[in-house]
Amino acid sequence: MTRTFQRSAALTQRAIDVIPNGVFGHRRMFAFAGSMALPLPDEYPHFVERAEGCRFWDVDGNSFIDYLCGYGPMIVGYGNEQVEAAAATERALGGCYNFPTVTSVALAERLVAAQPGAAWAAFALNGTDVISMALVIARAATGRDVVVVAEGAFHGNLAWASTGPGWSSLDHHQTRTVPWGDASALASVLDAEPVAAVVLCPYEQLVGAENRMPPDGYWDLVRESCTRRGTELIVDDIRSGFRVDRAGTCVHFGIRPDLVAQSKAMANGYPIATLTGAEHLRDAASTVFVSGTYWGYAPAMAAAMATLDLLDEPGVQEHLDTCSRHLTSGLVTLAAELGHELLVSGPPAMPHVRFAADDDYSLACLFAQRMAHEGSLVHPTHNWFLSLAHTTADIDRTLDHAASAIRDLGGHRVKEHARPRQSDRSG
Repeated sequence: MTRTFQRSAALTQRAIDVIPNGVFGHRRMFAFAGSMALPLPDEYPHFVERAEGCRFWDVDGNSFIDYLCGYGPMIVGYGNEQVEAAAATERALGGCYNFPTVTSVALAERLVAAQPGAAWAAFALNGTDVISMALVIARAATGRDVVVVAEGAFHGNLAWASTGPGWSSLDHHQTRTVPWGDASALASVLDAEPVAAVVLCPYEQLVGAENRMPPDGYWDLVRESCTRRGTELIVDDIRSGFRVDRAGTCVHFGIRPDLVAQSKAMANGYPIATLTGAEHLRDAASTVFVSGTYWGYAPAMAAAMATLDLLDEPGVQEHLDTCSRHLTSGLVTLAAELGHELLVSGPPAMPHVRFAADDDYSLACLFAQRMAHEGSLVHPTHNWFLSLAHTTADIDRTLDHAASAIRDLGGHRVKEHARPRQSDRSG
């Protein structure tokens, strides 16, 4: 199939006049990792027109099987009838009120019941908001200021966690960093001074790097270190929550957190985020003031309830895992047959896929671009996402696309000019 991107190109030119770079944030980038960033190629989708199931159509009418899922939120399928009906019913009543709705209470009850150790829940619109909320609560509870994070981790658009143009290093004076997965290094930092909170992802999920699962015993040591020193443990489960394991990523890895931040796949694309917390933090959560005008957006809460209904159906996790393993094992086998080595890491429904010895990502970029021309959208440096809308037939179709794309690679290596960037690990 011949694909053209003429309308995308024209719309990009219009957008550049009124939006910085034409597309703001990380969506303007084709590949990003470390200190490099590549803009979207001209021959590539830039603007979406509509989406359904696991597919989207760009403004040129090209269709793609989508393995980014909006960078994670779409988990049960674009335009899912059950989710859309729930949101529409709530929207018909209203959306933004002076007071919370019944749905907010029902959703909080459901989240608390589903997470061991959780005693309460609070809501916001995005991951940045609930991570900020978590740290405010931890500081109020402990009377301390310092926060510890893992090196290179992204925890939202927060001054204490972000670097690069416009972010001040002065805002990092209360932030300490440790290597992810190094419990001894964390213990040493906690011994050095009073720390309000440790903020960590359930597993290391940096962009442009193989995902790393927790070493044996790691989370028990982290829990013990935090408990012994009166430090609150905040788990940033924004990207992996509701997709790695319906029982919860913390349950999956045996993590015993004080606070858990979740968003992304919670409402199948509707804007919502949640913070759940332990009983001993209830008083602090009741006294701090953090708020947002739209944090009680009722249609998103109704969409979340419907999404959780679908995720609670039998066989859901098995379906995600089966499709994911079919995709990644098929890709690895195809690549090997055609003279390339693929490395797959991370949870099955959120795989990170890269070519071995492809340090400049040239093969990954060429592969992703050619996959798009075939009709499947994958990312050259970010982890991918699968959804309940993906079927084995979709995976088979994508493997056909991959066979053509990898054959086109041959022994080709292409070095693209990458402009340095400072922090664009979002998504």
